[in-house]
Amino acid sequence: GKLIALFWIIFNLGGVVGGFLQFVLNFHNEGQGANAVSYFAFICLMVLGAVSSPFLLAQPSSVVREDGTLVDFECSTNSPAEELRAALNGISDPFVWRNLLFYLASNWFYTYNFSGFNGHQFNMRTRGLNSALFWGAQMGAAWWFGRLLDARSSPVFRAQRGLFVVIASLTVSLGLALWDNYRGSCHPGRGWDKDMPCKLDVAMDFPMVGGPMVINVLLGASDAIYQNYALWLMSMAAQGDARKTVAYAAAYKGVQSLGAGCAWLIDLSGRFSYREQGLITLLLALAGCFPVPQSFRLLDPKRASEL
Repeated sequence: GKLIALFWIIFNLGGVVGGFLQFVLNFHNEGQGANAVSYFAFICLMVLGAVSSPFLLAQPSSVVREDGTLVDFECSTNSPAEELRAALNGISDPFVWRNLLFYLASNWFYTYNFSGFNGHQFNMRTRGLNSALFWGAQMGAAWWFGRLLDARSSPVFRAQRGLFVVIASLTVSLGLALWDNYRGSCHPGRGWDKDMPCKLDVAMDFPMVGGPMVINVLLGASDAIYQNYALWLMSMAAQGDARKTVAYAAAYKGVQSLGAGCAWLIDLSGRFSYREQGLITLLLALAGCFPVPQSFRLLDPKRASEL
């Protein structure tokens, strides 16, 4: 849990920096999109990161575990066809099948969060600040949730408690977002949607803007809890088997990307309002949680053979 949280914190640090950068560079921007300077700044930062990474990353062969042992790296001699068969076997694994819906929903809510909630409710500079707060909330939630998953109790109990936190965070964050969608501060209590966007400003509309911004933070926290739980469950179910871990992660990212693509296409079609998309997002995410307990027996080595 803590190691996944540490990765998640580093991973989302770039999002925080990018959000604040967008906020500063677009502070006086009255348009709907980011200015050209923002894009050049992001490109320069990405090039700088790519160029400097070989000098900042440690050599894998120099990594030492806490017990003093070196990390061994398996050198694969498999052909591309054998690797493809291994990937297909990973997708057909019972653990993956039981969690497909959970994986599918794991990035579905980004369309509603970014294009809908943040994109159609705030002006440009406030969207940048919200982005920084969204990813910052992910960092804090990941650290707290990672410690919760590493508590001194049985793996099955930790999995059950973690899933309860996932469901509670989804219900609260997306439930409040939908309430704001229908009854928020925009358009005197009528909320916002595709056909009636809003331009709340962090300074000009304070304190009215405070509620939606807090909901945005909760959306970021619930996203981190969802993703960290999925990664933790995969690592625990793999029981230290590196190949299984890789297969589970590959299936997760593949199905996750499929879900994100479907959500973007639904938004692109123009047939669904953001209120409808928000409701679909919440129901899909909660539905994906129901099959997950079937995999908990994998966390107990004595019962793992039953799957």
